Amino acid sequence: MNSLQFNLNRDLMSKHSICKEIEQFMLQNQVSDNKRFKIITCTLEAIANVFEHTIPPVDAMIVVFHCDSHKVTIDILDDSLHHEFTQPNSCPPAPENSGRGLWIINNWMDSVRSQKTVAGTHLQLTLAV
Repeated sequence: MNSLQFNLNRDLMSKHSICKEIEQFMLQNQVSDNKRFKIITCTLEAIANVFEHTIPPVDAMIVVFHCDSHKVTIDILDDSLHHEFTQPNSCPPAPENSGRGLWIINNWMDSVRSQKTVAGTHLQLTLAV
């Protein structure tokens, strides 16, 4: 299993695109174009949701990618208070202010889990490759 870890904060995210590094890691692990697109899109959406919607605001998080011959797992850990979020049953209409990202994540990933940890919240996304 190969891994890639980012220790992110708001300042780093505003100055640096992690897309290229994720892309390179996925290419090194022979992840197909379609799967890479889904992984990068869902990861960036999840990171943006944490930075935008947590109360009190989260300033930093750890993102770890694990890749083996069968699946890619993305672990996003932050110190926010864990809360259950409602999964949309259908894609929210364009005029809605939120929800489309959650719908995309839940429809493109094979597994989406969120759980409370000692330090805060752990979101795990998994996709078979």
